[in-house]
Amino acid sequence: MQKASIGKILLALVISCVYIYLFGIVQVVHVSADNEREIEVSIPEATTSAETEKTPETTTIKLQDDKKPTLADVKAQTTATTKAETTTSTTTVKKRTPAPAADNTVIIPETTTATTTPAATTAAPETTTAETTSAPTPTPDNSGEEQLSVYDQVTGTYYTAGAREIIARAVVGEIWNEFPDEAVKAQAVAEYTYIKKNNEMGVKSQTALKTDVYDRIYKLVDEVLGEAIYYNGEMIQCSFFASSCGYTNSAENVWGVDYPYLRSVDCPLDKTTDPNWGSTDSYSSDYIKNAVQNTLGIALTGDPSKWFKINSRLDNREHGWVTSISVGGMTKANGNTIDGRTIREKVLGYSLKSAAFDLKYDKSSDKFIFTTYGHGHGVGMSQYGAKALAENGYTYKQILQHYFTGVEIH
Repeated sequence: MQKASIGKILLALVISCVYIYLFGIVQVVHVSADNEREIEVSIPEATTSAETEKTPETTTIKLQDDKKPTLADVKAQTTATTKAETTTSTTTVKKRTPAPAADNTVIIPETTTATTTPAATTAAPETTTAETTSAPTPTPDNSGEEQLSVYDQVTGTYYTAGAREIIARAVVGEIWNEFPDEAVKAQAVAEYTYIKKNNEMGVKSQTALKTDVYDRIYKLVDEVLGEAIYYNGEMIQCSFFASSCGYTNSAENVWGVDYPYLRSVDCPLDKTTDPNWGSTDSYSSDYIKNAVQNTLGIALTGDPSKWFKINSRLDNREHGWVTSISVGGMTKANGNTIDGRTIREKVLGYSLKSAAFDLKYDKSSDKFIFTTYGHGHGVGMSQYGAKALAENGYTYKQILQHYFTGVEIH
């Protein structure tokens, strides 16, 4: 009996062991909210850096309803667990990679070797004295070439050089390279007379020395270089301007000095050659009002159309030089007669081309419109007039003798 009991116990143990061996797996099973059963299996994340080792996260394997875990499921779980326990982390050296650069941003390397580059040296500009200019120093044709001195309006400096260079560059500063030959020669003689006379008086003439001089100009200058304009054996005070209103003015009318060779002469062809003859300039009534007040001390009030009245012109000619003009009912300011030059030079600061003009008030725009005839002070030789005369067969001497009364050229 006792042996039978022992035998039964042993048999039960064997059966239990076999059962446990075949089916004795302890599972943790729960029902998810969506009625799917899940098994929690721990699967470690693979680490790729020696800097961090993360605790394995819990991964859920989903099972269908009422489905028991199979050996494959268990094997998967066991294999995953085993791998998690036996995986050896591989230590990798993490390289520093610069962050992506933003647009237009230069990535600066972590370690740079300073390369010293000598700073570019800029030579200080040469200082120039009052007698020098940026224009090239001329090479005289011979050591005895005459030297002339001028104040160059282009560079704003005084400049001394050979007469040939000075005259050629001054001619192009006054007229175009394309002017007719005889007009160029007339300008060259007038220019030489003007500069030479002033140098003899200790004055440096103001002129614009241009550098874009054609070879043709130098050749024409060579033909007349050294010739000057004389009156009664004395070199004249020479003057010239761009174009006239149809006749020139006298030095006495303009400057108050009576030179017998600077008298008014006709030049009716200027308007055919000067492209700006009869051009207009406009000024607002406010501008005119303030300008007149500031320069003449006359207060303009009331209807602007009555502010100005032209009373007389030189020789009463159409489009002629204005010799008297009423401003605000006044014909004098500061003790002087108000004329075209007063308006051009004082009130409008030489912005008008000429003292020979017409004017009217335009109510719709509230502006005064000036129509000017010619360009310049009007004394001496008209350069556009000389062009017209040359085109009509005049020689340079005939041109000069037309504008300068009673002179000789040699």
